[in-house]
Amino acid sequence: MNWNVWVIQHLLASLLFKAAFSFEFQVTVPRGHVVAAQGQQVVLPCSFTVSGSLGSLVVTWQRGQEVVHSFYHGRGQLDRQSRRYANRTSLMHSDVERGDSSLRLERSNMEDEGDYTCSVSTLLGSQRKTLSLKVAALYAEPHSNLKVSPSGLELLLTSHGGRPAPCVQWLDDRGEDITNHTSTLVRQDTEGLFTVSSNLTLQTASSRSLTFILQNRILGQVIRRDFTLDTGIGAKSSRNHDRDRWGVALYLVIFLVIIIFLQATALILQRRNLDQRKPTALRTEHV
Repeated sequence: MNWNVWVIQHLLASLLFKAAFSFEFQVTVPRGHVVAAQGQQVVLPCSFTVSGSLGSLVVTWQRGQEVVHSFYHGRGQLDRQSRRYANRTSLMHSDVERGDSSLRLERSNMEDEGDYTCSVSTLLGSQRKTLSLKVAALYAEPHSNLKVSPSGLELLLTSHGGRPAPCVQWLDDRGEDITNHTSTLVRQDTEGLFTVSSNLTLQTASSRSLTFILQNRILGQVIRRDFTLDTGIGAKSSRNHDRDRWGVALYLVIFLVIIIFLQATALILQRRNLDQRKPTALRTEHV
């Protein structure tokens, strides 16, 4: 009985020892997805428990069966690296020594989007975790087009080159949402980028203010344009108003410069005429 008790105690101690080490070693990645802006550097975070020597450390980043980056023997090992990631990935040795195995990915593009696995192995244990990478792109400045007809005004705004699909909103002069009264078309090209066209038609009115809002929420981009519609004039955005004010000011400055120039020229000519008359008068008196 004593022998059996000793065996049971030994097995329990071994299990507790292994469980303790398994619990101590941990690989950690973010729970949510990581967002990259197209063409920019992105860091895929990954950290692990550090204890003792890291001489046997092996870090491998994969995307499915594709090897993105490998690190062992104290440096990057890129013999098995996928060609699409060549010259675009790195791990810092100084960071790895502190338990930071985050991957730096340069010049991110739409093809990089997907799930990435960070695998870490040390004397303390081994573990792998997976995170998701989303690649987004900013939308270009909207282009506006106004059509005036006897029945009303039609305002069309178009923006392109963004990702993911945007959120579009229209507000009237009272700040109420009138998006349901608009027609919005979103198209995706072969590169995965989106073009959005939003059309608003209004019945003839003397004057009305409108606000167009486009949001790329994943990148925090907000484009807001205010318009004043007038059946006699058309539509002007806040930027057009500023441009018109500067144009009027420039014309006034040019007009004043011309007036001053003409007045100065007239004075110079008048003085020349006076100077030419004085000698003639003197000669007449001498005779």
